Amino acid sequence: MKSLSAIAVVLLSSSVASAASSEWPNIVVFLTDDQGYGDLGCYGSEVIATPNIDRLCAEGMKFTSFYVHNRCSPTRAAFMTGCHAPRVGVDNVVYRRERTGLHTDEITVAELLKTAGYATGIVGKWHLGEWEDFNPVNHGFDSFFGFMDCDDKKTTAIYRNKEIVEKIKHKTDGTHSPKLLAAGIEFIKQHKEQPFFLYYASPLPHVKWLPHPRFKGSSKQGIYGDVVQEIDWQVGELMKTLEELDLTENTLVVFASDNGPQLNVEGYGSAGVLRDGKWTNFEGGIRVPCIMRWPSAIPPNSTNDEITAIIDLLPTFCSIASVAPPADRVIDGRNILPYMRGEQVDTPIHDTFIVPGASIRHGGWKLLVKGQKPGGGKSDRVGKTDRVPAPAGSLFNLKVDPSESTNVAAEYPDQVAELTNRMNDFMKDLDAHSRPIGSLSTESGK
Repeated sequence: MKSLSAIAVVLLSSSVASAASSEWPNIVVFLTDDQGYGDLGCYGSEVIATPNIDRLCAEGMKFTSFYVHNRCSPTRAAFMTGCHAPRVGVDNVVYRRERTGLHTDEITVAELLKTAGYATGIVGKWHLGEWEDFNPVNHGFDSFFGFMDCDDKKTTAIYRNKEIVEKIKHKTDGTHSPKLLAAGIEFIKQHKEQPFFLYYASPLPHVKWLPHPRFKGSSKQGIYGDVVQEIDWQVGELMKTLEELDLTENTLVVFASDNGPQLNVEGYGSAGVLRDGKWTNFEGGIRVPCIMRWPSAIPPNSTNDEITAIIDLLPTFCSIASVAPPADRVIDGRNILPYMRGEQVDTPIHDTFIVPGASIRHGGWKLLVKGQKPGGGKSDRVGKTDRVPAPAGSLFNLKVDPSESTNVAAEYPDQVAELTNRMNDFMKDLDAHSRPIGSLSTESGK
């Protein structure tokens, strides 16, 4: 078990920290589930109306090269720990039958923000362990209202903290949106007098697509679009709550998706100009929309094209709250606050993004170290999804070919060699400084 001494403390005296805490921004992270790069109006969609998210973008910063992992649990582990998911043992989706989850020794972003006096709450989907040992209230969250189960085909439950409050059949059913939204609004109102961190993990637009009746038939993109427009409503209601409580100016709102869209089922999301979607390490699987609004710090209607990632949120939030990230372990993320403020930096904060053992982007070049099969797709709107696998060693110039349509490895062997060496060096470090996933046998002796 981790001890408080292992968790970094606020880098201010207690008296100064108390005075400063009222000035620290509230933080709201809205993470969607399987939403594509091209599924928002501000990212080019002409068939899904997202006026609230588009407004968030107009009032904040749009990130065009924001990276995650290609599946749910790994991305959520990366967010919680500031590390590439394989570094903390979360290589795949976490299922109940495996009796695993986020290790109790991991220090989460929620735990770090609590040391700075933040109230911490999660609403929606956890997906980092479906047993009580892994409940988010054991990982730094003061409150939890949502789902621990990830299997949508069986009866699951809505939890409030550690208690089951309702048995349900489909956690992605849009009829649950008002309940989740009410819990998020309740959390904001309850903690309006102190800094708070709300992680709103919407289960939408994951399959099955079952929009709330008020949104059914509302979009030009079928039932999938209806669900995305329901998400936009959720975002709008949270924004309205912040406005009513006069919290907008000093609240950082982050909107992002956990991975690209699922393309091999009826309905279809869109990765826009990017190739493929969920489960793949093509750009459409790991590059997602990300918007940040913080009126007192982020310039409105701004864009950042540099490499950023969900692993960066933990060190960035630590910087915002004057908390030191853990010093006793490797943290892969970097503080991107200078980007958020629109500051000029001499060198990129990240010049590389790596999917361990699979792909590496360095600058505008991307190498598939591991061969990649397409994730599938049936829709005309997924026309840029190449049905032909890309072999190991495929090299793409993303600056001119974001769709990864042309393998240029033969023309640039030096780039292939350089990126291969970078991956090899990273994997050596990963092997030397990785941590295990939690299991019931290690967490509680069960």
